[in-house]
Amino acid sequence: MKKLIQRIMLWLGSWPNDKVLHFTICLIISLLSGCIARICGAEWTGVMAAAWFAGFFAGVFKEVWDDIESQGSEESDWAADIVGTTLGTIIVTVLML
Repeated sequence: MKKLIQRIMLWLGSWPNDKVLHFTICLIISLLSGCIARICGAEWTGVMAAAWFAGFFAGVFKEVWDDIESQGSEESDWAADIVGTTLGTIIVTVLML
């Protein structure tokens, strides 16, 4: 398990700062949304849906914002958003078990 964590940290460390921010924001939003859904009494499917969709829509919002501000949207930004959202959803689901 320790080697897996080290490999993940090494992989994340190779990302540019912008991608780490995309990943982190979507991860945090997913975690918070899942926790709030659980506190409100949602079952595990509702918690998973709340966590994933909240992170996903936050990522979509950020990419649309980047397009409006003419910075452009990058595929790697989308990937970082999806990875952060998915990891946040998995963590919330595992914590519910």
